[in-house]
Amino acid sequence: MSEIVEVDARGTIQLPRDLLATVKPHTRFVLDVEGETIVLRPITTLPFWQVATPQERADAARQWAALERPAAPPIPDEALHRHQMYD
Repeated sequence: MSEIVEVDARGTIQLPRDLLATVKPHTRFVLDVEGETIVLRPITTLPFWQVATPQERADAARQWAALERPAAPPIPDEALHRHQMYD
């Protein structure tokens, strides 16, 4: 089945209702761009934050916090003065 669709000025693609007759409302998709082809794949697994226990989320947050951070330039002391923060 081939359908012609158009991208509007905002970058929105509207698909005909009959093309999506078997898709339930609020179904989420992953969009893959393969050359000039756009492929929509339904998300079949829930994200970690929706399936993890509170303990698993806490452990993941601790692991993330323990990661080495990239080097960043130091903030000069004068930048932390109250009168500098509101400029």
